[in-house]
Amino acid sequence: MEKVEWDDVQRLVLSGYPKLPFSAYVFWHFVPGEVDAARKWLRRLSDRLTCATAHSDQHAINLALTAHGLQYLRVSDGVLNSFSLEFLEGMAPKPTAETKFPRRSNVLGDVGESSPEVWEWGGWKESRDIDGMLLLYAPDKTKLLSFIAAEIDAMAGAATPAVRQNGEPLIVDGRIYDDRKEHFGFTDGISQPLIEGSPKANGNGRKRSSDADHNKKLTSDEKRILLVKPGEFVLGYKNERRTSISDVYPERNDGSAEPQDIRRNGTYLVFRQLEQDVPAFNEFVAKTAERVYGRADEPAQEKIASQLVGRTRQGDPLVPIERPPGAAPRNDFLYYFEDRFGMACPIGAHIRRANPRDTVGPDADTALRLSKMHRIIRRGRPYGERFDTAKENAGGKQATRGISFIALNADIAGQFEMIQHSWLNNTHFGGLYSGTDPLGHFSCAGDVATIQDRPTNHHIDRPRPFVRVRGGAYFFLPGIEAVRALAR
Repeated sequence: MEKVEWDDVQRLVLSGYPKLPFSAYVFWHFVPGEVDAARKWLRRLSDRLTCATAHSDQHAINLALTAHGLQYLRVSDGVLNSFSLEFLEGMAPKPTAETKFPRRSNVLGDVGESSPEVWEWGGWKESRDIDGMLLLYAPDKTKLLSFIAAEIDAMAGAATPAVRQNGEPLIVDGRIYDDRKEHFGFTDGISQPLIEGSPKANGNGRKRSSDADHNKKLTSDEKRILLVKPGEFVLGYKNERRTSISDVYPERNDGSAEPQDIRRNGTYLVFRQLEQDVPAFNEFVAKTAERVYGRADEPAQEKIASQLVGRTRQGDPLVPIERPPGAAPRNDFLYYFEDRFGMACPIGAHIRRANPRDTVGPDADTALRLSKMHRIIRRGRPYGERFDTAKENAGGKQATRGISFIALNADIAGQFEMIQHSWLNNTHFGGLYSGTDPLGHFSCAGDVATIQDRPTNHHIDRPRPFVRVRGGAYFFLPGIEAVRALAR
């Protein structure tokens, strides 16, 4: 088993900072012509970045850079071209005379109200070229605001905060609520892969259903289902295909050899600001409950909502598995033998599309192995105020809210983009005849949500997506030594 250099990896790879529930994502541009100042800032910042082996309940800081930011730092063409094409092109390549609507936007389903043409940032307009992002985490709101101010002061002369199309500072907030639920009311962050060789995978500090079994080793089922090779998430190590990035060390601009491949111990970070329309989702759930069950009371609505997602609002999977009373939601379940035809968890449900486990392949074992090649680590958080029916019915402009979606992966095309295009947006996923992810931002003409039932399935028209993209970008989350190398 390969040993990952965790002391050089930024901690976001291993932790979503559950003890630091308040966060801010500060996007910035380098100051034109101030490369030396930028490098000096990065040098100081590298000593404060939170590494994977650090444990702090006070605050945490991580850094991510775009391809545009690496270019500004005068990274050589050889080094830059070693990064993936998706990262270099960015999430929303601009249209050209030959390509009026870029392929990547089609792949991601970023069309209509989610087109980069109408994004608040990162799209096709003025606020496009983000150079980097600071990910700041704090235990409370007051400390977070002080943290933001201090970091903006520290970057003075080297970088400046970016702004949205309307001129407001481009700082997206994040919040873990005490019940760990997102704005549609579902417990989030349950299904995560475990990196082989990480402390959690080794049973060191892994949270389980009680303190007594806090440090228990993984069961054989958990290992088989959840363990994924490090190279799927950290560059420089073997992945599920038993391959890794090139060991060739590029050259610097001055002709001297780089001390290491700056990709090593880094990963790609996908950031998407996804706005959620909670009233529209609630209305759809109520109308669907009335249509399917002939009533719209709370139990009927809860059943419909859980069938759209694939879990109850408390996080329990719909696949029937044994679970003692009061235990944490289980994640070590499969679909092929327990629920092949979707009678418990609909085939088109959100979690089944996002991670089909043992169902997409020639046989169950091969499918499970293939699915591990397309996993992502999710580190997103809700942003904005929670929906309050009484408050928003009182009049005035509806508050904006959504998910600051973050995905970590070593292969943007084979992981994040493949999941988005081939599973979430696919109208024929799992043998279905129509329909896309019921919680996704993409829909097509005649879009439906299908709920398997006997004697016939239910096909419910989905009027429009309940989510839309408001901004996004592809970043590189470098190893800490790589940040120091970039600062030289």
